[in-house]
Amino acid sequence: MAFMDKVSSAAKSIGDKGKSTAETMKLNSKIKAEESSITECEKKIGAFIYGLHQAGEDLPEGAADLCAQIDGHNAAIEDARAEIVRIKTAESAPAAAAAPAAEPAAAGAQAFCMSCGAQLPPGMKFCGSCGAKQE
Repeated sequence: MAFMDKVSSAAKSIGDKGKSTAETMKLNSKIKAEESSITECEKKIGAFIYGLHQAGEDLPEGAADLCAQIDGHNAAIEDARAEIVRIKTAESAPAAAAAPAAEPAAAGAQAFCMSCGAQLPPGMKFCGSCGAKQE
């Protein structure tokens, strides 16, 4: 009988460990979901604060410094996009000179992307900034 008691006790112990492992996994999953929700809220707070910065509102020094960093990153992005447009324009210039234009562009007419609003050289089929197909 003592042997059977030990086997029963061991089986109960294994069952308890399985339950605690499952409960721990559920709680760890819940923690990860809550952490993810916090991260999303932090992103929304950041977007809200940056919106205040763009509207000209006074911000605490740390927030203003971070917004200035974002402004710098946005300027670098715009510079890179402009460089892409310049490169693509330079690449297409020899081909455009060799082939007659399908539709003559009005003198001085400016083209803009319908998707992102970036200025486009005449005749571009795709936006150099966002890649959207142009009509």
